[in-house]
Amino acid sequence: MKTHLLLKILAFVIFIPSIFFTQIKVETITGDDGKKIIGRNITIDLSVKIDSIEMPVEKGIYKLYIPSLQLKSLVIKKKAIEYEPLKMEKEKEKEKAEVGAENEMVAELVFRNNTQYILYIGVIGEEKIRKYILKSESDWKWTTSFGANAVFLTSRSRFTSVDNVVAQNRDGKMMDLMPSIMFTFMNNQRNFSPGFTGGLGFNFEELSVFAGGALGIGQNIVLSAGVAVHKQNRPNTDYTVGQTIDSSVTSDNLNKSQYRVNPFVGLSFRFDKNPFGAKP
Repeated sequence: MKTHLLLKILAFVIFIPSIFFTQIKVETITGDDGKKIIGRNITIDLSVKIDSIEMPVEKGIYKLYIPSLQLKSLVIKKKAIEYEPLKMEKEKEKEKAEVGAENEMVAELVFRNNTQYILYIGVIGEEKIRKYILKSESDWKWTTSFGANAVFLTSRSRFTSVDNVVAQNRDGKMMDLMPSIMFTFMNNQRNFSPGFTGGLGFNFEELSVFAGGALGIGQNIVLSAGVAVHKQNRPNTDYTVGQTIDSSVTSDNLNKSQYRVNPFVGLSFRFDKNPFGAKP
């Protein structure tokens, strides 16, 4: 019961900023010519006192709205350079105050890859300056996925001792399936995105390292292919087929583990979203 209550409190703390502190709205508006226009607005709610907060923003052009009746000062910085907000006319401010207007568009912000605006806001009746950080991320980023990789052209031939004579035992198995964790650098905003990938595989006996190319499909399906550095048991070159050996020589002496380079293909998934969904 206590754990459930703590989870509720944690969820409230995580999501309360987006509800009360900063409202980011993206809506479709029909223009005069009948075409649909995407309207993006950021509304800063000054009714809740905060010292500093950081909010993620999708790429696009936004109109920034702040309650003019509570606003004492505003400084906007982009990459440490002051960004001039739109000038607010004194007469319009008076008119809005008389009719009780709450919000006013004070700036237009353009968010591209890794764009950050810092808003320093002074509120009437408060001495301390509030800090709002609005930040967009790059379309290209590292994603983690889990799945399985098939390592091909593996050789499982081994030396064995038959009546103290070295014999070769050939295993027809040419593929190993490895549970894997993959790290892929790709464009997360496209339904089909090529990228680069690398990862690790482990089947409780052998460790493999993977590197190659990848293709992201839909939300979270990742197809990958490349080379694997894969551990395999190989015949010890100190012995040859037909060689007479001492009875004390075991299979561990006749064979040794080696890391070999082999091709692989893989399929992995991210589980933070629906893996079969498409990009919005």
